[in-house]
Amino acid sequence: LIVFNVQSANFTLDTFNIEINSSFLGKEVLIFGQKDEDKEIIVIFEGEKQKAKLSTKIKNGLFWTNNTQELSDIPSFFGIFTTPKKTLNEIFLISKITNNHSLISNFSEKLYQIRKALKAKGLYYEEELEETEGNLFYKKFEIPDNISEGDIKIHLYEVFNEEIISSKEKKMTIQKKGLTSNLERLLSEQSFFYVFILIVFSIAF
Repeated sequence: LIVFNVQSANFTLDTFNIEINSSFLGKEVLIFGQKDEDKEIIVIFEGEKQKAKLSTKIKNGLFWTNNTQELSDIPSFFGIFTTPKKTLNEIFLISKITNNHSLISNFSEKLYQIRKALKAKGLYYEEELEETEGNLFYKKFEIPDNISEGDIKIHLYEVFNEEIISSKEKKMTIQKKGLTSNLERLLSEQSFFYVFILIVFSIAF
């Protein structure tokens, strides 16, 4: 196990590397650590930024239509885990955290809709860390099967009186292996050959 040494706070995951193959159905991850009794812990998981589309329904006269926005710099995964329990509104008051993470940088309706859309796909969490005796904390959560390949940065903040007294950054690596990785590489580099293979397989089966 790898341990975060952040003054009085210690923190780890049961795995920092997840491999995606053709049979990948998601992966359960365990956060586990120890904190000082008087301190609060905020752990934020933030995936790599990427382009995305956000579709929302708007009323146009008597009819509802879809409004699609092209977005950029949207994290592939985002999770907030706290102990004791902190709401997003409380985290908004800690500017040093919100300044570092664009998805929670303000109260806007747009960011709310983005978080809501990610949550519907299992790519966004707001959870409380479970606590046990001895100031131990833990939480299990799911990395879904639709996760994108890349690194997820893990930010650990130790907070006292709404001020960050220490922080640490680590990363989790999501990597595609085997046939899944080879097919995606073929699609990006030789798309015509990829389509040809799909047609052959369709005829064969």
